[in-house]
Amino acid sequence: MRREDIDWPVLRGVISIFFLSMLACSFLIGGSWYFKNKMLAQFTKDKNQFQAISGLYLAVDEEERLIREYYPKFVELHKKGVLGYEQRLNWIEILRASGEHIKLPALRYEINSQSQFTPDFSINTGKFQIYSSSMKLSLDLLHEGDLINLLNDLDKMALGTYNVSQCKLTRKNKTVQQNITSGNIAAECELKWFNIKKSDGRVINLS
Repeated sequence: MRREDIDWPVLRGVISIFFLSMLACSFLIGGSWYFKNKMLAQFTKDKNQFQAISGLYLAVDEEERLIREYYPKFVELHKKGVLGYEQRLNWIEILRASGEHIKLPALRYEINSQSQFTPDFSINTGKFQIYSSSMKLSLDLLHEGDLINLLNDLDKMALGTYNVSQCKLTRKNKTVQQNITSGNIAAECELKWFNIKKSDGRVINLS
């Protein structure tokens, strides 16, 4: 084909259309790529927000479950005097009333100041701290059952919780005396009363 046989106007038109098509395709491909990346970024953002909101919802749901499960127990411990202020006056009143009821010949007590309690075993107290107060009892008993009765009264009526750290019983007379003004057994006991506070030492209140 000779050069003069080529229809240049038609060829120029075809070439122009081809290049315009290529340019349009480039714009479409670039736009599609940009749109894809933008949508992917938005999807990732929405997904992260959804996961964050779901996590908060689950945390709130778990917190509500824990409150439903443990709040009644918390209230019960507060009523029993384990949480909140120490109930020293209550302890003394129960001791005196029990001693009079049992007819103990002698009852003396001493309560030391409260201090942090460290158990012999590992325990995770979280945001709380265990405190204890030592109560020393000096008793004259007619028989060993008087001590058991006294501790039973503390278990049933006193506010708080305690354990008997040590107790020493010594026989005072060679023969058993029936006179209630003098005891047959001398008892020296130490009780530890436990109390739970916040880790900074503040008292736990329900209000």
